[in-house]
Amino acid sequence: MLIKKMRNLLAYFLDLFKYFRMEGAEKFELRHLFPKISDRTTVTPLCHAYFYQDTWGAEKVFQTKPKYHVDVGSTALLVGILAKYTKVCNVDIRPLPVDLENLEAKKGSITKLPFKDGEIESLSSLCVLEHIGLGRYGDELDPRGTIKAANEIQRVMKKGGNIFVSTMMGQEDYVRFNAHRVFSMDTFCKYFNQSILKEIKFIYGDKMHSLEDFQKDKPEECVGLFHFVKK
Repeated sequence: MLIKKMRNLLAYFLDLFKYFRMEGAEKFELRHLFPKISDRTTVTPLCHAYFYQDTWGAEKVFQTKPKYHVDVGSTALLVGILAKYTKVCNVDIRPLPVDLENLEAKKGSITKLPFKDGEIESLSSLCVLEHIGLGRYGDELDPRGTIKAANEIQRVMKKGGNIFVSTMMGQEDYVRFNAHRVFSMDTFCKYFNQSILKEIKFIYGDKMHSLEDFQKDKPEECVGLFHFVKK
C-alpha cells in the first residue's frame, strides 16, 4: 500500500511539472495545489452493496408510484433522488441537513416512528435494521432493537402498503458488535409476520442474486433485499 501511494505521488509531481510547461496552462501558485493521488483506478470505485440496494429501492418506489413515501435512515443520495419523483419524509436520529423541494426531514427513531397506526402507504429502510440497538449511530443499546423496529414499521403501514427493507443475511443468526447483526432468512421473515413477502434478492460477490442462488451458494454474510406487503 505504501509503495502504491509513493508511486501515485511521483506520478502526481510528474504530471504537475508536465502540465504547467504546456501552452495555455493556468497561472501556477503553490497554495492552489490540491493533490488527489488515489483516483487512478482501472474501474470506478464503489460499494456494490449500496449501489445495488439503492437502485433496487428506487426502482421499487418508481414502480409502485406512491403519492407519499417515508424513508427511515437510508442513504442521503437515495432519499434525494426519491424526492425528485414524489413527496418524501426522511426520518433519522441524525436528520438530513438539506433544503430540497418535496423532501421533509424529521428527527426520529425507527423504534418510535412519528406516524399514526396504518398511516403510511410506502416505506423504505435500507441497511438500517441490522444496526438498531447496537449503539453504533448513537442509539440506545437494545438486543431487541431489530424486532422493535420491524414491529414499528408494520404498525404505521396501511393494509396493502409496500415495505422495502434490506439487512445483513447469512446462514445463522449472530451479532458483529457493534457493526451489525446477521440474520438467517427464516428469522428475519418472522420479524415481519404481519406482512407478506413479495420479493427477495441478495447482494454478494459484486452481483445481485436470486433466492435459489442464495440457497445454493450459502454465503456466510451478504445483503438481503426484501419487499413486504402489509397484510
